Amino acid sequence: MTGMRRHFGLIAFFAALSLSSPVVAASSDAQDTFREGMQLLEQGDDAAALEKFTAVLAEDLSDAAAYELWKSTEHDVWVELMVKQGQFELIAKRLISKAELGRVERQDDEDAIRALLRRVRLDDVLDRARAISELAANHGEFAVQYMLDTLADENAEDRRVLFMTALTDMGTDVVLPLVAALSSDDAFLRRNVSLTLGYIGDPRAAAALTWLSNNDSDEGVQRAAGESAGMLGSTGDALSLFLQLGDDYHHGRGNVLRSVDYSTVVWSWSEGALSSRAVPRFLYADELSKGAYYMALAANPASVEARAGVSRAYVSQQVEIELRTAAGADTAGLAEQVAESAMAVNVLGADAAEMAFGWAVESGDSITGVGLIRLLGGIAGGPTANLQAALASNDGAMKGEAGVALGQIALRTHTAPSADAIQELGSAAGRVIMSLGVVIDADAERGAAIAEAMTSSGVLVNHWTSGASGLALLKRVPGVDVIVLAGTLPDLTADQVLYELASDDRTANTPVLLIGDADAYGDRVAGGISGAGDVGTVMEAIQSDQDSDRARADDLAARAAGVLSHLAISGKADLSSTLDALSGTLALRTDNVTLPAMRVLGMAGGVDQVRDLGAVLASEGRSDDARVQAAIAISEIAGRMNLEGTEGLVASMREVMSSDADIAVRVAASQALSAMTLSADVRAGVASQARVNVQQ
Repeated sequence: MTGMRRHFGLIAFFAALSLSSPVVAASSDAQDTFREGMQLLEQGDDAAALEKFTAVLAEDLSDAAAYELWKSTEHDVWVELMVKQGQFELIAKRLISKAELGRVERQDDEDAIRALLRRVRLDDVLDRARAISELAANHGEFAVQYMLDTLADENAEDRRVLFMTALTDMGTDVVLPLVAALSSDDAFLRRNVSLTLGYIGDPRAAAALTWLSNNDSDEGVQRAAGESAGMLGSTGDALSLFLQLGDDYHHGRGNVLRSVDYSTVVWSWSEGALSSRAVPRFLYADELSKGAYYMALAANPASVEARAGVSRAYVSQQVEIELRTAAGADTAGLAEQVAESAMAVNVLGADAAEMAFGWAVESGDSITGVGLIRLLGGIAGGPTANLQAALASNDGAMKGEAGVALGQIALRTHTAPSADAIQELGSAAGRVIMSLGVVIDADAERGAAIAEAMTSSGVLVNHWTSGASGLALLKRVPGVDVIVLAGTLPDLTADQVLYELASDDRTANTPVLLIGDADAYGDRVAGGISGAGDVGTVMEAIQSDQDSDRARADDLAARAAGVLSHLAISGKADLSSTLDALSGTLALRTDNVTLPAMRVLGMAGGVDQVRDLGAVLASEGRSDDARVQAAIAISEIAGRMNLEGTEGLVASMREVMSSDADIAVRVAASQALSAMTLSADVRAGVASQARVNVQQ
């Protein structure tokens, strides 16, 4: 797919604009000047073009006029101005910011819409144009449901033509409800909606029109849909078009979803009429993606790609809800609905989840990737190729999760996980802080060196080589702690990247370090570095707030330690490579990590771990559960080997027996002493110490 308004050329759309939009007609001088600027730009006369665009700003376009201009301009036009950089970029940003202010919230007001539709039917051409403009500006997609009866009426030709023309003039805002209306049982309506979609020229309708052209039971619909699909650049393959549409929606690409294209509702055809359901903005893209992939599945039930797309959309929504809930947002009603999608994801199959995970790895979609890893850990029949690849990757957010998933799969299939998986489980269990960093640098060697230095300092790093990919994929990385940005990139200016970062709630407060001259950007950046040698500056920027990092690390560590404890029970894995990391958790971590860690140490540990376990047992500040588990672990180790040179440990446990600790703790300490090899004198002393004289 190309631009969202493919039937307009970069210049030709201006002519149509002046005819169809009276809101912008009030600023015709600015329209003409902007058109002239684009013509000069196409001719290569940048200096003269810049003068024209500067004059457009001098016109002081209203927000509404700027919005109409922006909405009717192909996305590629704005991209061209942005990548020209310098003053071209600044002018484009100014117009876009005004356009965003000019967009009003569409309203589903039946009385107001029907009143405007009555004006659309009048002979006064100018008032009709004003009514269409008001419909577009104030009601947009919500007007469609009140126009379909006329499109289905074979006896209302004049009014039907007027409404089809009005829908065409309203543009891309009405496309999605019209696509939903293609599911009507009324062939005449399907035919007229197909024709209207062709006139509008939005490629998002190409897949559905192609499907109708190949499969509709009515020849008239087939012809109309085929002609319109051809106008939209259809390949003739509905399945591939649905799959591409689903992928574009998932990634929120500009050819299907620009900032003003997001809606508050998703449309469907139900019980002979259009129906809408409210969807929050942060779930909107994946809700549309899900719909496209379900259409692909209907087109070909054997398509693994279609099932994978549905699976990815569901999991992406699940993870979004988890992240927002963790951040304190009220997601109760949504969380319950999305939780039910676990059933849908499970029945889509492990092969679909594996393919979806491969896509996530390929695109750097860490947020969805983590969710798919967790899914695979519960349903995969064996260690998958993509999980193994994630285990060896540089994506820290997915690496630890892959270790946990592979451990879960090994437990479920009664097999031994790979040594690499066990090693990663130990690392994840022992990780206290899980900081995430991003490097955006087209200098591959320098960027890799900075990423490696950050990794050596304990940061999990993603490295991207272009500004556009960095901005897109930052939306798919959870909880980034620092961004290292090159001052020069091949596709975007550093200024533009900083602007986008500041405009996104996820990254607005994330410290950004510039590779190069940071002084030029003032307080927009946290500082500057020259290369990998300045990793200390990066670490200082990360240290400011690590509460969320600790929470993420604690959650992953608890799950990793839990898997290791079950592997230890199974006896099918050599866990010796994890012992130091697990022992290192005992002094610092909470019970959700240390309890399973001590279970592993009891079954697989040795003399080197006993002292750390003894410290937990002796500590009055630890929970009773932790102290009991430490004693059990010592007992298990003592049952396998002679704990020589541990006299201090014996004395410590005797003190516990004599203390006012809970009886369960004191009994556990006595069991540990029982398992140890003690001299006759020491054992006799312990026995005397433990003597109980019963009295009435």
